[in-house]
Amino acid sequence: MSNYAKPLPDLTDPLTAPFWQGTREGKLLVQKCGQCGYLRWPPGPCCPQCLTPGSEWTPVSAAGVLYSYAEYHRALAPAFKDDVPYSVGLIELDEGPRMYGTLVGLARTEDVGRRVHAVFDPVTPEVTLVKWELS
Repeated sequence: MSNYAKPLPDLTDPLTAPFWQGTREGKLLVQKCGQCGYLRWPPGPCCPQCLTPGSEWTPVSAAGVLYSYAEYHRALAPAFKDDVPYSVGLIELDEGPRMYGTLVGLARTEDVGRRVHAVFDPVTPEVTLVKWELS
């Protein structure tokens, strides 16, 4: 039994389950449109570029640049009170999509534009979260 006490994703959600399966395997996956090839995050039922329903999940490099960030000094949920302060970054993946995620350590203004890479954190036997670390 895990002692992890923070909110966890719904692994049964058909829209996001493949993403969480990928993280358990140490892979970062995004949706790819079968019609136009557009890579997208967050996942959705159809392509926002050509409106084709469906997609396939495809691995991406799990690296990119820190596009922006916010630093939290107040826990928005009681489970995160011991984590403050912490930074959440907007990561622009090398392949193009942008993804939010917790940063390892605190970001500084001069870190915007720096390279980052994914760190896979197995918080329970079923759930591996993605965090981002400056390279």
